[in-house]
Amino acid sequence: MKNINKIFSLAFVALVTSVAFTSCEDEDKARFPELTNGGFVKFVSLPEFNAGADPTTASFDMAVEDPNENAALYEIRVLGNFTGASEDTLSFRSTTTFPFDIGFTGADMATLFSVPVSTFETGDSFEFFADVTTVDGIVYDGAASSFISPTNNGDLQPGDAGYIDPLSPEFVPEPGMWNGANSDGIVLVSTPSLLAAFNWEVTFEDPEED
Repeated sequence: MKNINKIFSLAFVALVTSVAFTSCEDEDKARFPELTNGGFVKFVSLPEFNAGADPTTASFDMAVEDPNENAALYEIRVLGNFTGASEDTLSFRSTTTFPFDIGFTGADMATLFSVPVSTFETGDSFEFFADVTTVDGIVYDGAASSFISPTNNGDLQPGDAGYIDPLSPEFVPEPGMWNGANSDGIVLVSTPSLLAAFNWEVTFEDPEED
């Protein structure tokens, strides 16, 4: 009887050890990668992107902030959309501290592009592109991740016939890999409450005509 009890005891210990080992092994297999906050700079408040119809008096008044408090560098480039504008982007501003003023006047843009302010007309605009480099050296540029790029929209834009909203059930994502760093285009464009300050356009138009 003692031998039988000893055998049962050894079998029980072996079973418990096996279950514990398997459990630890399963936990290792199911372990998620460590998640951290990405680089994300946002407008302090909802901007008015129509700066005024008269370029000589127009102004864009806005600041941005770093809600994750991990941005080591924030850099902005701008592309002009006016007669005679270069097709290249120009360096606009950069900062390592927040909040940061990104406002400008028509005169400021004239100086930046080395043209008289009289060059600008109602309807001209400026498109801004920003990069965030975090304290751990990862660069976030706000570009849409490859896997959400539409295959069913081609060059269509919102409002064009045949355009499918990326948030609709009919939308078909393009195969691809998550880029692992940049912010998602749908989040930036389709969720205005986030106030992401990665890509925006300011136009010389009357705000009251929105």
